Amino acid sequence: MKKILLPFLIAASLFAACTSDPSAGGQNANEGAQTAESTEISPASIKFICQAVEIPNTDSDAPHNEVYLQMGNSRIKVGDILACETIGKESYEQYQIPVGAIDAAGGWWAGAGDYFYLAEENGNYVVKQGAMFEEKEDNSYDYKTIMTFSKDGKEVF
Repeated sequence: MKKILLPFLIAASLFAACTSDPSAGGQNANEGAQTAESTEISPASIKFICQAVEIPNTDSDAPHNEVYLQMGNSRIKVGDILACETIGKESYEQYQIPVGAIDAAGGWWAGAGDYFYLAEENGNYVVKQGAMFEEKEDNSYDYKTIMTFSKDGKEVF
């Protein structure tokens, strides 16, 4: 009987230590983690980052940049373009970017340019990409949504 009782007592004490105490007035560790993960990311903390790739395109000696979106503690690659710099809000109209866009980046090199902007649409953050080149007849950047994120930074498919 003693051989069965000792393992039972050890198992019962371990089980009791693993359960949460509802009288503690808080959440268990898993509930706290879920709350922290579902926190909305402030638009003011979201920005594009242009990062030059050390080895440019050797065929044409063209620059090469990776474009990232910084959202809270996450950095997501959104594309590769030749020239890249942050676009100030005062220049949005020039690039056909909506006045209410959160941030924008892009650049022009050798007669063509690629551009990104981030905006809020239907309760989500959307990344739009457009392009312009010298021979283009309609003078439109033709922005298309390439990524969508929920307000807490998770990609929406």
